[in-house]
Amino acid sequence: MLNRIILIGRLTADPEAKYTPSGIAVTTFRIAVDRPISAEARAQGQEKQADFIDIVAWRQNAEFAANYLQKGRLVAVEGKLQIREFVTQDGQRRKAAEVVVDNLKGLDRAREGGEGAEGGGEAAAGGGYTEPRGGNGGGGNNGGYERNSGGGGGGGYDRAPASGGAPASGGAPRGGGYSGGG
Repeated sequence: MLNRIILIGRLTADPEAKYTPSGIAVTTFRIAVDRPISAEARAQGQEKQADFIDIVAWRQNAEFAANYLQKGRLVAVEGKLQIREFVTQDGQRRKAAEVVVDNLKGLDRAREGGEGAEGGGEAAAGGGYTEPRGGNGGGGNNGGYERNSGGGGGGGYDRAPASGGAPASGGAPRGGGYSGGG
């Protein structure tokens, strides 16, 4: 069997770094991937459409995403599709599709000081994507990962590493990886 996905897209928001109770880094983010449209459709004025895909990165890939990626960055993601079942806070069973990262690469230069992208053209405007409201799995608990630091749920991803220290890459990742022990 083969389960392999390769995507190129732009981040719709800054990555959110968390740690499991055992101290393993996990970062979640969403990318917008353009759908191909034919020349004929483009000539008729059809606007480009995008799919918004949830991404989960673990360990070194998680730390890379947290430290070096931000909204609007163009990235290449190679990984596998995973369908995860979860129960929302109001007791409903849901499924979420996400890509678990094997390889992650930034394809444009990082923005300096939050102002534009060096030689990035479209990246300076963030790619023009805004995340759709109520996207897939967006209901009660963001696909099972707690994305606000005050929630306390999220399967323990919002806790500090068990060692209490900084990640091996040096320094805490950007994005609030140490959001407390909910």
